[in-house]
Amino acid sequence: MLAKRLWVSLVLVSCGGGGPKPGEFDPRDVSGNYALTYDDRLTLKLDVGGAVREVTQQGYGGVVDFGTINGNRVTLNLSEFCAKPEVQCPSEAFWSKVAVTQPNLSANRFALQELTVVDDTVHVLDAGQRAKSLGGLVDANNDDRFLLGLGVQGGASQNCAALAVSLAGGRFTRFGERFETTTEGRTNRSNQPCPLDGGFDGGAVVDAGFLPDGGAADGGSPQVCEPRMITRRIVPPDAGVEGIAEGKVFLGWAGGCAFGPVLLGATLTLETGYTGRRTGPYDPPPFTPAPVVLPDGGVDGGSDGGP
Repeated sequence: MLAKRLWVSLVLVSCGGGGPKPGEFDPRDVSGNYALTYDDRLTLKLDVGGAVREVTQQGYGGVVDFGTINGNRVTLNLSEFCAKPEVQCPSEAFWSKVAVTQPNLSANRFALQELTVVDDTVHVLDAGQRAKSLGGLVDANNDDRFLLGLGVQGGASQNCAALAVSLAGGRFTRFGERFETTTEGRTNRSNQPCPLDGGFDGGAVVDAGFLPDGGAADGGSPQVCEPRMITRRIVPPDAGVEGIAEGKVFLGWAGGCAFGPVLLGATLTLETGYTGRRTGPYDPPPFTPAPVVLPDGGVDGGSDGGP
């Protein structure tokens, strides 16, 4: 599972050698305060026994109509649903202003880092109050993509707790970044890099059965090197973080939360996109650090430090 793979990587991160010296530029650094803007293009899916109904709409007004299911007309007033005190829709589960840091960045040089995201919607809190936070992972070797689990209470008994598949993710952008697309060789069966030689079918036979996965020796077809269009992000040296792109918030609830007893065994999911703009250096309100929670329920103890 995704959580298990990332957990192994996080263990390796925590055991790595020291990071850059104080004051030295660290290209992995994505810390800062960010303002998020949601596009409110909503995709809702209702899964009833494996049969999925999908509806898309703009904004939270109006009524979502999933049609007739088991003889009943199934609709959802989305604005009323999100207004329920026990329900958290996207901007409540992942806030419109956040402070982002990597608590272990100075301790090692690994690409995969723990990420802490703090609710900065209200920057100045009353005495004794502490802001909420989320813990996840960011990967500098995967275009600075990050993932945060939102379904901490997915296994709880409350009908309207977010399911463990709930997540927020996206990609941190850099000043001056660009994307380049080139034609490169990839094997047709395992998608591994390979040399192109301009064969008659546009690719070369790279393994005709001499290797264990070659295909020909085990009754399958030979593995062929095919041309593929590969896109890579190019980032200028020492480029700072500009914002967040390709943002996504995905939330799931048990069907009983939205539709009552008639759809107790169903699952309702909502997905929407967002972008982010870095507004300044990392400056959080007082907060309680959260553990790393991954979307399928994997949990790490997280950092015990904090302001």
